[in-house]
Amino acid sequence: MFDWLYQGLGYVIRFCYSLTNNNYVIALFLFALVVKVVLFPFGIKQQKNMVKQAKLRPREMAIRKKYAGRNDQKTQQKQQEEIMALYQEENFNPMGGCLPLLIQFPILIALYRVITQPLTYICQFSSETVAAINAKIAEFMSAGGSEAITKATKGYSAEITTITQMKEIGLENFASIEGFSAQVIPNFEIFSGALNLSYTPSIKNLSWLVLIPILTLVFTLLSTRITKKLSYQAPSTQDMANNPSMKIMEYSMPLLSTYICFTVPAAIGVYWIYQNVLSILQQFVLFKLYPYPKFTEEDYKAAEKAVGADKKEKKKSTTASSGTKGRSLHHIDDDEFEEIYGKKNTKKENKTEEVKENKIVESEKAEEIKEEIENKDIPQIKDDSKTKYKKKD
Repeated sequence: MFDWLYQGLGYVIRFCYSLTNNNYVIALFLFALVVKVVLFPFGIKQQKNMVKQAKLRPREMAIRKKYAGRNDQKTQQKQQEEIMALYQEENFNPMGGCLPLLIQFPILIALYRVITQPLTYICQFSSETVAAINAKIAEFMSAGGSEAITKATKGYSAEITTITQMKEIGLENFASIEGFSAQVIPNFEIFSGALNLSYTPSIKNLSWLVLIPILTLVFTLLSTRITKKLSYQAPSTQDMANNPSMKIMEYSMPLLSTYICFTVPAAIGVYWIYQNVLSILQQFVLFKLYPYPKFTEEDYKAAEKAVGADKKEKKKSTTASSGTKGRSLHHIDDDEFEEIYGKKNTKKENKTEEVKENKIVESEKAEEIKEEIENKDIPQIKDDSKTKYKKKD
């Protein structure tokens, strides 16, 4: 399925190998550089995405300050909804910077396939040519050279074993095979054969190759620290910085990469070291090209006022329909609560005042009628059945 990717990467490594006078270490560096250059536009996009998020910091901090000290689920959900609404308003995608990382992992996996199968992907030999090479090797082994060849190839992958056997026998002995070319056979040995990058580093069988996983750990940690320092840290990320789980995550990836280097050919570790070094340089370049904005206290205060003004302009219908049911004990939005329920209390108070005024008016009218009757000096009798005043016959 991904054979086209393996073939493409193999062709690039083969081209780099031809430019370096058959030096595999330098060829891997050129290959890592080509990959970094190809992915550089994605790095620019990632940096621009972080700059955009950094510009939203005052408003995001104002939203978080509005809900500070409220840890119940509904309040936290309300806070997150407002932050996401802010992101959507400014066309910011929090996951927009993950693409470079997602692309690099398939390349690393494909590189493992290419390095462990160099005859197929680097040398571009057909399956028929590889089969003919193996038949030739079997012929030489049956002639008595099997012991030396077996010792030399212990721990190799199938095609790397074949390359080692070919070199033990002599590449000139395979020149008659159709499609074979000795010039494209990669040489994994460095320092005059002291190290072989096709070997897998091992603690049990200590050699200088153990330095490659160790250097991978060092440069991965260094790359993580520098990238973190030169990258924008969102408020949510800063809040979690001292979390033990985040500390574990900070060291888990470098440790994982070190473990992987003990399970794959040393050439993979060399490529990983190159990638970390180039990532550090790329982050410095991007930081200079696209610096993060700096804000003053006045900027944060202005953002708090803006958030407060936006809060008062929310639709009343949405809040009124929710009522008090399910409301946070802290009142998710205090101003909104006062605005709605304060008006209800005001109406009730106004109605009470109106009733009082009506009673006072009625009382005053009753006093006026009583005085008017008394001034006329009309004899009056009291009806026992009803409280009325009647004229005397």
